[in-house]
Amino acid sequence: MRIPTIAAGTSLKDSIRVVERGGCDQAFVTSDDGVFLGGVRSTDLRRLLIGGVSEDDAVGDYPPKDTLSLPEADLHDERRLEAVLADLRAGGARYVPVVTASGTIVDTLAAEDLEARLGKPLPATDESRTILVVGGAGYLGSVLTRQLLRKGYTVRVLDSFIYGRRSLEGVASDGRLQIVDGDMRNIHTCVSALEGVHGVVLLAAIVGDPASKVRPTETIETNVLATQALASACKLQNIPRFLYASTCSVYGVGTEALDEDSPLNPVSLYARTKIASERIVLGMGDDYFCPTVLRMGTLYGDSPRMRFDLVVNTMSMKAFTDKKIHVFGGQQWRPLLNVEDAASVYTACLEADLKDVGNQVFNVGSDEQNYRIDDIAGIISGSLGGVPIERDETSLDARDYRVSFARIQAAVGFRPHHSVEQSARTIYDKLVGGDIKQPAQRIYYNHYFDSTEE
Repeated sequence: MRIPTIAAGTSLKDSIRVVERGGCDQAFVTSDDGVFLGGVRSTDLRRLLIGGVSEDDAVGDYPPKDTLSLPEADLHDERRLEAVLADLRAGGARYVPVVTASGTIVDTLAAEDLEARLGKPLPATDESRTILVVGGAGYLGSVLTRQLLRKGYTVRVLDSFIYGRRSLEGVASDGRLQIVDGDMRNIHTCVSALEGVHGVVLLAAIVGDPASKVRPTETIETNVLATQALASACKLQNIPRFLYASTCSVYGVGTEALDEDSPLNPVSLYARTKIASERIVLGMGDDYFCPTVLRMGTLYGDSPRMRFDLVVNTMSMKAFTDKKIHVFGGQQWRPLLNVEDAASVYTACLEADLKDVGNQVFNVGSDEQNYRIDDIAGIISGSLGGVPIERDETSLDARDYRVSFARIQAAVGFRPHHSVEQSARTIYDKLVGGDIKQPAQRIYYNHYFDSTEE
């Protein structure tokens, strides 16, 4: 892998940008005449900024800690290679420059390259990149946390656990999972949680119209003011990747297939707070802080922190408890998105080139999963063997919109891997099998704010 080089006169701000976009959290600093001076990492550079130095100071003004190099003449010296590999592991680094007698870089070797040359691997150290997931114990967060851990990331979860702690029990023993128990409205908690992270995913919010109605003050505090504070802290620390979870509810009502440039027509406090935060976060964006706003369709599917206040999940649950599916209204359009598929989009955006996803808004879902409510009921009924459908033409929910998802497909190649039929069957089978014993329990509904677990 080619490791980027940074001239000693480059500003700290530009240096952080180079390191972050290099993909390996490491860069080599060289003098004006190309002599290797040392390696730097974005986390170390950010610590300098937090310590009070100017982001316009030259990176060469602060001697780098990683000064390890391998002289070209020692490439065939086994003892020297062993010593360099051990030093790499001890320092938590992965790459070492190969330098000439005059100190110029002619090649880069990874720890794996040295192991191959020696034919005897040494124990690896944890070199994974750290992602902060705010709300990582929630419905989507607990799924995303697992996906990121499987891909080798270190995941730091900041959560107030208002819906209990059981959602992370299955990964609690993973050494790459870090838990910060706290409320994102606490400034100290938020800023402290950013130490050493390479990207931030903000999922935490008062989610949904009913929950926002129950706690309007907390909705404004969390969904707008705390979001602004966290984004500001990320920008001040030059953390470029900031993924903000928004919602397709911002469209409210529309007769056409709505894209990211369509007018917004919120019909709830929840949607209005999301629009406000979108504008705040995107307004901070520049060449260094590159937020991504993800407007998600209505989520569905199984999760370690299950919810039964989402249309597909509700209908699947009612098919079990009431032996029939209830439909109110029925002609309203909804864009649907499986929770596993949603998590995969966040992962893809974390790994995509920032020029493709930074400072942009994306609708997240798929055109083929735009459904009318009545059609959703029909699909679920069919997947569960013909459960009866009870229809009521009245509805208190004013939302009615279809959405275009062409932009996210073009940016990261997103295609859904889960269907309503499959997900409804999974939920129903878990209820039948007793994995979820009391689906009416308050913990499964956001607007109750109840953490009492089964």
